[in-house]
Amino acid sequence: MEQVNKEELALISMNVILHAGNARDYVFQAVDKASNGEFNQADELMKKADEEIVIAHKAQTNTLQKEAEGIEIPFSPLFGHAQDTLMTVKSEMNIMREIIKLYKKI
Repeated sequence: MEQVNKEELALISMNVILHAGNARDYVFQAVDKASNGEFNQADELMKKADEEIVIAHKAQTNTLQKEAEGIEIPFSPLFGHAQDTLMTVKSEMNIMREIIKLYKKI
């Protein structure tokens, strides 16, 4: 059976963590801009966050797709952490979008 090696999985995991972290940074910068009434800049930062989260999500999804195709994925706490990070950042993004909407109404 074909298998993803641990080094490849570690690289994928770090890629997910990196891009999810970048997205988180952009989201919090966006909320800061929105809190100061700088809505155009906030919207641009949220677009950048979306681009980063798509990269992270694709890396995770491609890995899971391999498993669905019968390619063995070794257990990796790092990959689990990467998935947790991605999920958390996506949740934060949803919450922060709502906060930005509230700032726009104030």
